[in-house]
Amino acid sequence: MARRRQARVKDKWTMKKWFTLIAPEYFGMAEVGYTPADDENKVLNRTVEVTLAELTNDYSNQNPYKKLVFKVYRVAGENAYTKFHRFELTRDYLNSLTRRRTSKIEDIVDVRTADGYIIRVKTVAFTVKRCQSSQKRVIRKVMNEIVKDKASKLNFVQFLQEAILGKIPSEIYREAKKVYPLRRVEIRKIELLKEPKVTAESLAKSGEKVEAEAQ
Repeated sequence: MARRRQARVKDKWTMKKWFTLIAPEYFGMAEVGYTPADDENKVLNRTVEVTLAELTNDYSNQNPYKKLVFKVYRVAGENAYTKFHRFELTRDYLNSLTRRRTSKIEDIVDVRTADGYIIRVKTVAFTVKRCQSSQKRVIRKVMNEIVKDKASKLNFVQFLQEAILGKIPSEIYREAKKVYPLRRVEIRKIELLKEPKVTAESLAKSGEKVEAEAQ
């Protein structure tokens, strides 16, 4: 009986093949992992997590603490192509920024990028010393307004690049430190909520080829 079960398990594995997970084009289409399946349709919507350091082979700065999650949207041959699903900082890194007798200020806002993507952006700022509630409100407003402004002017890929590589946090830091001295500002999480619908008319105008239909 045990031998039959072992044989069945072995047969299931021999029927599976390995698919190579490919990062989005704007992340260099790097190979980010492998996943087994006996049917390519079962690979769709699977996710893979990779750090920015692993993706870029650059372990400097905060790259090892920045995690990207990609989701499979198309399979061609043995390649499974992914798109952006989520970005976040590791919990260990965020905990390392927390200090006693200081303030942690957080903001969450849903924004629409210039090309129609709806994303949820979570920002966090850490002060040098504990600040007053009124100062927290002003800093939170600065964070909120800069994220909204950037999203309205940048397309989805541009916004991701500026948020993940630190340009948007740096701009928030420069403005918010005028309210109260800060130690650090970070975009701690970005979630893709909705993609724009792609129409034949918009494709004809842009001249771009889209491999998958946006949800």
